[in-house]
Amino acid sequence: MYEKIQGSSCIVYRFLVQDSDRNINYVLVSPSSNKCIIVDPLGKDVIEKILKDCNLEPLYIVNTHAHPDHIKYNAYFLEKYKCKLLAHSFCKDLIEFEFDNIFENDLIEADDLKIKVLYTPGHCPEHISLMVDNFLLCGDTVFNCGVGNTKFRGNVEMLYKTIFHKIKNLPENLLVFPGHDYLYNNILFLESLYEDSTKIDMELIQLKENFNEHDLSPIRDLTFEKKHNPFFRIDQYSFLDLIKNKNLFENEEIQFRFKLLRRFRDEW
Repeated sequence: MYEKIQGSSCIVYRFLVQDSDRNINYVLVSPSSNKCIIVDPLGKDVIEKILKDCNLEPLYIVNTHAHPDHIKYNAYFLEKYKCKLLAHSFCKDLIEFEFDNIFENDLIEADDLKIKVLYTPGHCPEHISLMVDNFLLCGDTVFNCGVGNTKFRGNVEMLYKTIFHKIKNLPENLLVFPGHDYLYNNILFLESLYEDSTKIDMELIQLKENFNEHDLSPIRDLTFEKKHNPFFRIDQYSFLDLIKNKNLFENEEIQFRFKLLRRFRDEW
């Protein structure tokens, strides 16, 4: 029902929210106490089970952004556990409850659990990500083999800057914990781009073949994204040589290529 990932300074519980758009929910726990942080609560019953099974006390709810599927059960957990809500100041007028503002480089602390805030706009203006231990909780900014769309208050130029000027410069060993598990569909999209789909890397083929709609895809790191994510590779001619419409990309600036690829993904 849920998975436990043990880090040196943080324990992460994660699970696939049933009857959702393959949302993933996370509970972050201090290894030396029962204090925890709930991120983007949607799977209320499973979060409750984690709290009960592990005897946890929520100190904070963190919203990576204010889209409805990431804030749905704020009210429930705030009222039941009297914890605090944390979000970027741009969530004002988007979230109905009072919250404490969090900004770039802020630290969220729960006993010895220290979580760094990254401002990662693009999918929407208020988007933040969380970095703790070697874990990157990136909401809807980065997905395995993809990035977030910009259809709902988003800005593709801002998303490009977030990916190329911030995310790609983070340590490659960071494990990517996205807000949705879209890996299977993103691999299918990548196959649709290739002139010759047999040139898809064997690692991706195996991930696609092992996909189970009822389970989470395996955790991957930023090294994986730099190797396979087309939005991370759009600056590489070695990638452009593999795709069908490379003439549309190769003489353009990287930001234009990124925007065009995002449009292709939206229309796919």
